[in-house]
Amino acid sequence: MAACGPTRRGGDSDDDDSSADDDDGVDDDDGADDDDGADDDDGADDDDGADDDDVGDPFVFNEAHPDAAVRVDRLGGPLVGTLLVASKDDYNAADPDDDVAGFFIEEEAEALAGLHALLDLDLEGLGLAVCDAGTSCMAQLGPLVVPDRLALDLTVPDGWPNGRLLTDPAPDLLLGVVLLDLGVHPFDLFASVPLNPPANDVAFQPDFPYLAAAH
Repeated sequence: MAACGPTRRGGDSDDDDSSADDDDGVDDDDGADDDDGADDDDGADDDDGADDDDVGDPFVFNEAHPDAAVRVDRLGGPLVGTLLVASKDDYNAADPDDDVAGFFIEEEAEALAGLHALLDLDLEGLGLAVCDAGTSCMAQLGPLVVPDRLALDLTVPDGWPNGRLLTDPAPDLLLGVVLLDLGVHPFDLFASVPLNPPANDVAFQPDFPYLAAAH
């Protein structure tokens, strides 16, 4: 006598509660993908060409042509637009080619003169040799800010002014260029002042985007 077991009515297309998929075109509750062309809720991709609920790339980049954008700010050398230029809106809207044309050199020279009028006596009191605001300072600064853009030469060591590392104390480096006589002092002198923090309070990440999460 044949053994008795569960029976099923012929032609029944209802889903059962087993852990296997049916061929009825309806998703089961088993956490696996069916062959119905619809997405399940299991975090995995089906064969339907559509994304499921799995995590995609968290970074979205605008791939529009640069001509479609309007420049509202620019930054090549650190502090240049902040410290040395008075007409900031005009500067931010301008192009580095305008720097070469000399549009902002007069403002930068005036800013240098003002900084030296305020700081030279203090710097000299510390035994430091300062550059001349009207001549040698502009000669030191000019190649870095005319034009004001960040260049990178892969054949020489990187770090500002050759590119810029996340660890570069770039503002301190620029201040060395605009204030010190670089024939006497290295331009990174201010970067070694003990008052500066020696490292981040939270370390950089080894992978993109490299910066630590907000904390």
